[in-house]
Amino acid sequence: MSDAKIILPLVGVFVGWLLAQLSGIVRERLNRRRVRRCLLEELHELRIQLDLMLLQYARQLQMHALQGIDNNVPLPLSNHIFKNFYKDAVLSLNQAQRISYQMIHSHLDQINRGIVEQREIARKTNEKAITQGSASIDPSDGQYWGHTVIAGFVNAATALWHVNNHLDQPRRPDLSLNSSKHQKYLQYQQNVADKIKEITDAAKTLSRADFERLYRPEDFLNKALNQ
Repeated sequence: MSDAKIILPLVGVFVGWLLAQLSGIVRERLNRRRVRRCLLEELHELRIQLDLMLLQYARQLQMHALQGIDNNVPLPLSNHIFKNFYKDAVLSLNQAQRISYQMIHSHLDQINRGIVEQREIARKTNEKAITQGSASIDPSDGQYWGHTVIAGFVNAATALWHVNNHLDQPRRPDLSLNSSKHQKYLQYQQNVADKIKEITDAAKTLSRADFERLYRPEDFLNKALNQ
């Protein structure tokens, strides 16, 4: 009887400890699943933001072709969920998923750094025009600004490709070298270069009235890049 009085409490303690451990494991798995879902939802949001950013860059490519400079810059991209919660889900992701997420968000960081650079160039050029007159703005100023616009367009288009690739095959967004997907990526990069040339060449023939119109979404969509 005395043995039972000792054993039963110990069994109760062990069962309680085991349940606590199982509860922790279940809670952790549920949290990882929730974070993975939120990471994918963030990619859907980024796809919309990147589409809008490409429209703005396309408009600025027109300005660059017409030897103008725009003081406006795209809004920085936000990836709050990735920055704050990716670490909670990383152990439940496979290699292809981890590489894809890292590539996407590295591109976003590069885009945001480019936006800061573009804003600073526009600010200095505008300051120069105010203090020294518009005649002080030479072609090199416009070329410098134009290079940031082209780089921003390319980076945004590349990020969009990776976002779409991940959302199209979220379980395994693979991009192995020399695979069919890799070939499509290389073709997409060529399409981006071709689209930049197409936009700038077409802009050189625009009249003032045509240029003052807002850039129409149908003039530039993902279909134009043959994603």
